[in-house]
Amino acid sequence: MAKVRKVFAFEFFNLISKKSFILSLILVPLIPSLLFFVLGRLNQDQTQSLTQIFTSEVANPLPIGVVDQSGLVSDYPSWLTRGELIEVVDEAAARAQVEQNQIEGFFLIAPDYLESGKVTFIKPEINMVTEIMQQHTLDNLINYNLMGQDQELYLKYTNPVNFNYNFVNEQTADKRDQESPMTMLVPYLITMLFYMVILIGAAFMINAVGKDKDNKTIEILMTSTNPIELFFGKLLAYGSASLLQLLAWAGAFVLVSKIGGTSLSFMQGFDIPASLFLWAIPFFALGYMIYGSLMAGIGAMAPNIREGNQSSFILMLPLMFVLMNIFQLIDKPNGTFTVFLSLFPLTSPVTMMTRLSIGQVPLWQILLALLLLVLFVILTIRAVANLFSSQTLLSGDKFNMKTFFRTLFVGK
Repeated sequence: MAKVRKVFAFEFFNLISKKSFILSLILVPLIPSLLFFVLGRLNQDQTQSLTQIFTSEVANPLPIGVVDQSGLVSDYPSWLTRGELIEVVDEAAARAQVEQNQIEGFFLIAPDYLESGKVTFIKPEINMVTEIMQQHTLDNLINYNLMGQDQELYLKYTNPVNFNYNFVNEQTADKRDQESPMTMLVPYLITMLFYMVILIGAAFMINAVGKDKDNKTIEILMTSTNPIELFFGKLLAYGSASLLQLLAWAGAFVLVSKIGGTSLSFMQGFDIPASLFLWAIPFFALGYMIYGSLMAGIGAMAPNIREGNQSSFILMLPLMFVLMNIFQLIDKPNGTFTVFLSLFPLTSPVTMMTRLSIGQVPLWQILLALLLLVLFVILTIRAVANLFSSQTLLSGDKFNMKTFFRTLFVGK
């Protein structure tokens, strides 16, 4: 254990002191934070200007005239128009009233309105903010008159059926707001975060072992420690560095979401379930130990870093498969396909985080996934131990995937 601690301390502090690691730790969360800050400031300035425009329009008490050339509108009930719309006999009279500052502008309903639906809004200054509200009032007025001025019928039309929704199974029901962009964005970002951190952590392992073989450091290390101690020391060191990276990025992720949620309208509803933080560390740690161990095994057998990185592609296929099906996972978080991927050890660390970021996951599925991961980690580490021997590490033979898997599971 003493040698494992020495390897761990050396590799860990050597990695976190590198400029590339420090920059990635800072810049990855810093860039989106600055972006959201700038967008928030611009959005605040824009909101103030729109508010000023809106307030100036509302402060103007003048009504809007309606010149109906179609003959459809004959009743202007006060409960509907609230004095915002008044009848004007013709266009000339309406223009005169605008000039005399009696009305703010007027709607001109075309004679063939039923066929064309054409309405012209004539006003000295066009304001897109309040025009929408005024047009909505005119729409209601026209609909009321088309319904024969039947108030009861109109109110039923504008207040449609009130639907109530119930779920067959409250525990597994998808209760998300399907109209909110956050319903898709939050699990997508969480999935990408865990994919990147596990992938980067595993890449650290293959590069560390491969670099030691390239510069012949492995030969010196073999004189003071055995291969298994070297393997465990590196695995724990790079795993701890990756965990530090995950915590830093996740903390910045939460901070950015809080800042963005208060300053940007499209960030409203950006919420991360508390259960996600509870399960994030064990799922990441176990996922890293699986992929980090497998990558270390490739690094042990490959004669150099280049061949090792080329061969590692096949081991990352399960995680890539998750990304390829990410939208299906988000759309059906409790579907059979998604549940299977969240239990299968090679896809479980990322898929389970996707489901937890969406909502409640049955506790038995989480515990079963962790149990399967623990068993798979034990089998993986025991298998990779077959690859960590002086003969393998010091060999310069060309890497062969068939030999890798045979040695991994059968032994030498």
